[in-house]
Amino acid sequence: MKALVRRYQLTSFFVLTFAIMYGTLFGLVWLSPGQPLVPWSIIWFVSVFSPTIAATTVSWMIGGAVELRRLFSGFTRWKVAPRWYFAAAFLLLGPFAVAAVYIALGHPAVGLIAGMTIPLLLWRVFTQLLAGPASEEAGWRGFALPRLQARFSAFNASLILGVIWTLWHLPLFFIAGEAQLGIPFPFYLLLVVTLSVYFAWLYNNTGGSLIITVFAHFCFNLTGTLITGPLNLMPTMMFYMTASPMLGVATIAVVLYFKPKHLSRKPDSELPDTIPATA
Repeated sequence: MKALVRRYQLTSFFVLTFAIMYGTLFGLVWLSPGQPLVPWSIIWFVSVFSPTIAATTVSWMIGGAVELRRLFSGFTRWKVAPRWYFAAAFLLLGPFAVAAVYIALGHPAVGLIAGMTIPLLLWRVFTQLLAGPASEEAGWRGFALPRLQARFSAFNASLILGVIWTLWHLPLFFIAGEAQLGIPFPFYLLLVVTLSVYFAWLYNNTGGSLIITVFAHFCFNLTGTLITGPLNLMPTMMFYMTASPMLGVATIAVVLYFKPKHLSRKPDSELPDTIPATA
């Protein structure tokens, strides 16, 4: 089994990640139809952490403690230029600018939704840190991206990973109370693939910092929590119709300026290591 996993590292990671995610969430749909995914339940924890669980399992089977240290080493790379923290924060600051313009044009904010309190809002913000940013990045960027980039350009690798990342979210479209904020799946696919390219750009320009990708992921998730969610600053679809093109333009500019091969203008010696994997 270990020999097979070593030979098919990426395949093993993706299969295990999807098996955990789909197994837990479609199991929830089958056993308890109409029931929401309850934060901090066992099903919630296992499903949202499935990329990290799979990456940890496969890394251990590939090379034990050495591979585990390499997998999680990105969480120690926080000493990067401030501009990269700003680039990550742009995923929150940019949407807030859009909301501010929307309000300034004569659309007053509704304010906190009924029943929402400040402590509850802070709790939801903390939950957003785990439900995606801290639970996924070790898998997608820490394990999969370096192996994909060993075979493809950074741009193509991020496109491939973006499609897979989107499909991983697919069960959430069938869970009561989730439905990915009511976004049509084709639009959601385009959004996640765009984010995948943006995150790869951050990853490659910070020496493989998972701190930066977690922060960027967190900032993006907060837009739903703070702008279209409890704060009710603007309608969801209006927000996505205005803020998403801004993200798209920024990502296109990144690809054109930094070039598709590495999504970076740094010398090869300063790029994060790629990890050859046969499949």
